[in-house]
Amino acid sequence: MNITRRGLIAAGAGSALLGGCVAARLIEPGPYRVERAFTIRVTQSWSDVTPLARQEEGVHLLTRDGPALNQLYAASIEAGGALAFLPDRDTPRPRYRADMGDTEVVEFVIDSIAAWGYQAPESTNLRPQALAGAQGVRFDLTTRTQPGLEITGSGLVARNGDTLNLLLFLAPSEHYFGAYAAEIEAIMASATPA
Repeated sequence: MNITRRGLIAAGAGSALLGGCVAARLIEPGPYRVERAFTIRVTQSWSDVTPLARQEEGVHLLTRDGPALNQLYAASIEAGGALAFLPDRDTPRPRYRADMGDTEVVEFVIDSIAAWGYQAPESTNLRPQALAGAQGVRFDLTTRTQPGLEITGSGLVARNGDTLNLLLFLAPSEHYFGAYAAEIEAIMASATPA
């Protein structure tokens, strides 16, 4: 039996619809708007699984092969907002503050990844890079899942007034991160103000 990515996503979406939830939607190559903040351009089809993943306000989750294999977060987070969705609303989650410096913003992202349950996330290679016309910080990261799967990531954050715009890609170090590295570079470079 040959199972395709779209088949798996369609099966998950069908299950969600039967349960009364909103389904994922296919994002065709072209522009993808992130709130009223910025637009990215994708060169291949992605699935927007934001409704299925129950993200925080302003946080979108895209995937090519399913969230366990690759995750592209595109977010515009207001001051006081969070990147990490946690089902238990009583558990403290990292919150974005408008007065954070560049290093603190990267730490906010790393702390959010830890809140999702990833083990020992670390950022490296911080460097300047623009995001949608605003000066920002690009960084690499490594972490692992609780069972021990090594994860590699790439992030780009930039403040626009009191709002934090963010692109974050996470994927297993073996195969998936490298397979999409060129496309992620193109997506991060494509961001323009909305």
